Amino acid sequence: YEKASGEILYKGRNLYREYRKMQYEIGYVPQPNLLRESDSTYKTLENALNKKLKVSSKYEKEQLVMNALRLFGLTNQRDTVVSQLSGGEKKRLSTACEYITGPSLFFLDEPDSGLDAASSEQLMKELRHVANEGKIILVISHSPNRVSQYFDQVIVLAKGQQDNIGHLAFSGTP
Repeated sequence: YEKASGEILYKGRNLYREYRKMQYEIGYVPQPNLLRESDSTYKTLENALNKKLKVSSKYEKEQLVMNALRLFGLTNQRDTVVSQLSGGEKKRLSTACEYITGPSLFFLDEPDSGLDAASSEQLMKELRHVANEGKIILVISHSPNRVSQYFDQVIVLAKGQQDNIGHLAFSGTP
C-alpha cells in the first residue's frame, strides 16, 4: 500500500514502474477476511476467477475451481456459505481466491493469525504445495516457530530503538 524508498525487482522488472503490467502476476491475501459472507465457497472462487481471468469455457472454469477447492482442502465445503466456515477455512478460501487466478508471486499478510496450531500447519502445507509448483510465496508471520519447516528462506525484521521501524536482523535458511 505504501511505496518504499528502494526498489522491488521481480524477474528483473521494477514493480513500482511496471505495476500495471505485472499486477496479474501478483497475488495478495490481506490479514482481514474480505470474503462475502453470503456466498458459497464455490461461488466465491468462481467470482474471483471471473474478476481477474477471462475464461470462456464452462468446463475450464469448473476445473480451475475444483482444483483450488482440492488443493486448499475445501472440497467438502464446496456448497457451504462463507459465514459458516471456520476461521481456518476462511483463510484457506482467501488464499484460494488469489491462487485460482494463477499469479506467480504471492504475498500473505499473517495468514496464520487467529488460527490454532493445526489449522496454521494445514494452511502452510498447502502453501508449500503452491511453492512446489514454482510460485514464490512471501508470508508475514508473528509466529514463525509454528511453521518454519515449510519455508526455504527466512527474513527476520526487528524494530530499531532509534527509529522504531523494521531492520534486517537475519536472512537465510530456517
